[in-house]
Amino acid sequence: MIATFRLMRQVLVHPIDFFHDIQEPGRIRWRDAIIVMAMTYIARMAAILVTGYAFETREPYEISFLHEFIWMIAPWLTWTVANWAVSAILEGEGKFKEVFVGSAFAFVPYAIFIVPITLMTNFIALDENSIYNFLINFTIYWVGWLLLLKVRIIHDFEIVKMLWITFLSVVGVLIIWFVGILMFGLMNQLINFVVDLFKEINFRR
Repeated sequence: MIATFRLMRQVLVHPIDFFHDIQEPGRIRWRDAIIVMAMTYIARMAAILVTGYAFETREPYEISFLHEFIWMIAPWLTWTVANWAVSAILEGEGKFKEVFVGSAFAFVPYAIFIVPITLMTNFIALDENSIYNFLINFTIYWVGWLLLLKVRIIHDFEIVKMLWITFLSVVGVLIIWFVGILMFGLMNQLINFVVDLFKEINFRR
């Protein structure tokens, strides 16, 4: 855990050095990424719980821990797979482990700052939400910038190629989501068909 926290500090203070350092053998572990994403999910749920009443846009019954988990983890995993696959095809130098861990650590600003920022909603009026929105957007842009930096350094791409790879990675993510949703729909229909078939057979007995 201490080593993970040191890496988290480094990605905040010296992100360029961080993405260079994680390419060294033995520098990172798979569990570092798991710890960071677990912290990100916990921070997300804590932020939902501490949001001021005036800023809450959902009723408590509309909040699902499972849905929040999926919407947090699915983009990270699909981005990791798509970015690694596209980069590998286009001569990127990064290994899957480096992309996996590097993408997770890009969420560190969100994991650390989302709760303190959200706590502000308990002390400011709704018409002062510009401050809150600015800080939230700044944190999200910070995460996005770290993802771009990760693509550039880990795969050793120039800026133009980095932007092109990023675009293709986003397309890859959308394709993965489309296929996943399609497969889920087909599996759901198949399960319903089998269940209805058994019901019909039992009914005719």
